[in-house]
Amino acid sequence: MAHATGRIQQRTLTRLRAELSELMRTVQHLRSALALLGWDQETYMPPRAAERRAQHIATLEELVYRELTSSRARRLAERLQQLLPQLPDSDQRMARLFLREFRRVSALPRRLAVELARTRALAVESWRYARKENDFQLFAPYLHQLIELKREQIGHYGYAEHPYDALLELYEPGMRTSTVQNLLEEVAQNMRELLSWVQNRPQPQPFLHPAPCAAQFVLGRAICEAIGFRLDQGRIDYATHPFCTMFGPEDVRITTRCDEEDPRTCLFTFLHELGHALYDQNLPPELADTFAGDGASTAIHESQALLWEDIIGRSLAFCQWAAPLWRRHFNGMLSTPWADLTPELLFRTVNFVQPSLIRTEADEVTYHLHILLRFRLEIALLTEALRVRDIPEAWNAGMEELLGIRPPDDRTGCLQDIHWSLGDFGYFPCYTLGKLYAAMFWKRLQDELPDVEQLIAHGTFEPIVEWLRRNIHSVGALKTPQELLAQIAGKELTIRDFVDYITAKLERVYAEPS
Repeated sequence: MAHATGRIQQRTLTRLRAELSELMRTVQHLRSALALLGWDQETYMPPRAAERRAQHIATLEELVYRELTSSRARRLAERLQQLLPQLPDSDQRMARLFLREFRRVSALPRRLAVELARTRALAVESWRYARKENDFQLFAPYLHQLIELKREQIGHYGYAEHPYDALLELYEPGMRTSTVQNLLEEVAQNMRELLSWVQNRPQPQPFLHPAPCAAQFVLGRAICEAIGFRLDQGRIDYATHPFCTMFGPEDVRITTRCDEEDPRTCLFTFLHELGHALYDQNLPPELADTFAGDGASTAIHESQALLWEDIIGRSLAFCQWAAPLWRRHFNGMLSTPWADLTPELLFRTVNFVQPSLIRTEADEVTYHLHILLRFRLEIALLTEALRVRDIPEAWNAGMEELLGIRPPDDRTGCLQDIHWSLGDFGYFPCYTLGKLYAAMFWKRLQDELPDVEQLIAHGTFEPIVEWLRRNIHSVGALKTPQELLAQIAGKELTIRDFVDYITAKLERVYAEPS
């Protein structure tokens, strides 16, 4: 009898796996089509196509909704929930990912899911036009509509302690607003102290000269390829707000933007999006059509981007490797002294600390003050403590309080980020959380690859990519951020490793001249 029961259980497990795989594959393919439409909207879509594109996106989002709220999906969810304790570990993990997604989608009425998708698509175009015209009020009606929809979404999801928890859960499962607030405030306090210390040191002169966008693009692409980005599995384009998207590990696309007066913008955007792309290209193909075929969380994904952009990309070792490439690509194109660029000059230039207006161009110290501002504004908007029409003034006042500077216009102020037009409330804290993760992963990586600085200086990146692949990329979303952190760092999330890392770097950058 026991033998027969075992056979029945195995047949049941095999059938459940097949049903789950089929449903997830359908949903993932629809979402890949949605992502492709989004990529096209950000890169090549004609502006007048916005309304029709919004309809396309809303239709596909409705199809995703139908799949995940179908009677088939409900029966599968009930059966998986019932059998969850009896499933093997790997099946349990996949089942939990499915149940989380099933509950997230089925908690919303179809009308709301479709309206959110359509409004986001229209809001992106409104934001782009408002940014071009430098007028926030052109975007305000769409943002107001999105915030109303997000409040309704919160009402359907519910929350543990704070309304913001419901949206934070979409990006960093298990994280709470109170924890995030404490971490952001603690990081900000440490960064203010570092900023004060830096401002009282002798100031190195950044080595900056113009460089044509075409040369910056070619250099950035060469660096990405040298580190490990595979162009036969991806492509690179320009976008108003850079991003990385994937339709599977075999098709990962990144974008960048350019400032001819400051090549750092383009090249460090390349490195940031490269970190995302390496994560995506190195996900196991067998997970691609499942809900595990993504990063463990948004903050873990950002940890990879910030590791390559900042911790590796702004290191002296990386500058020793990259400075000759900068000279080779830039010298002679304009009448500028790029031939005089040394690794030390590049190191000081890319680590120069100074409060600035644009988050994506901010240094590693002041960056987190930008994040705290956005977090505070999101909380105020979602709890009706701030009206949409008052955002420009609230933004400017917050910049003055946290960074001591005031944006001269909306384009360099409250219109600089695309996230709110996408409805991505709850995303911004993941940048600071990602940097904390990155510093903790880096510390462990240094322990296991003690010659990592020499590897970087010689342009030998494969051991680093392989370490990340083995420890982070290869598990996709099958492990939680907490599990990854315990496995790699052996401790809970802390700001200490990041503060130690950035303090040591700045002591080198701002050392007294000998």
